[in-house]
Amino acid sequence: MAYRLNQRKKSILVAIHVLSVAAWIGGTLGMLCLAFYLPNGANGEQLLYTMASMEVIDENLLKYPALLSLISGILLSVWTQWGLSKHYWIIIKLVLTIITILIGIFFLNKWTAGLGVIIEDIGFLALQNEQFQSTWTSIVITSSFNLLCLAFMTFITYLKPFGKVKKSRN
Repeated sequence: MAYRLNQRKKSILVAIHVLSVAAWIGGTLGMLCLAFYLPNGANGEQLLYTMASMEVIDENLLKYPALLSLISGILLSVWTQWGLSKHYWIIIKLVLTIITILIGIFFLNKWTAGLGVIIEDIGFLALQNEQFQSTWTSIVITSSFNLLCLAFMTFITYLKPFGKVKKSRN
């Protein structure tokens, strides 16, 4: 028999999971708002300050909450009746969580740092730089995609659509 959480432990783990997801969504929204604000900066110092704020959000409200969300979600799945691979909605959430984390690690993190370097190098003129504009657009599109994934995962958590995974008979 696999380990199962009692109600109190399950409630604590659910609370941790919900708080981590809320922080992750809030961080994604904050990052997106600052990204939209960035081209409206009045001077180089304001651009640098905005980028520094984006890096703080990336470090504290994206990375750690995303990781905690992944870990707590897996634990909730395996330590409750839901299982990790019994229901399509859980599999979809796991895949989307991993995809959004990997996007953050391999793309958003590097793009944010890259914009900071461009701003440090050329200051306010960064707004006219083609590389800056291209990277900024990538950040906005990718952050919007991540936010959409997080919203979708939230909805399917409560709706639990798509049914159970059918076991093959061999």
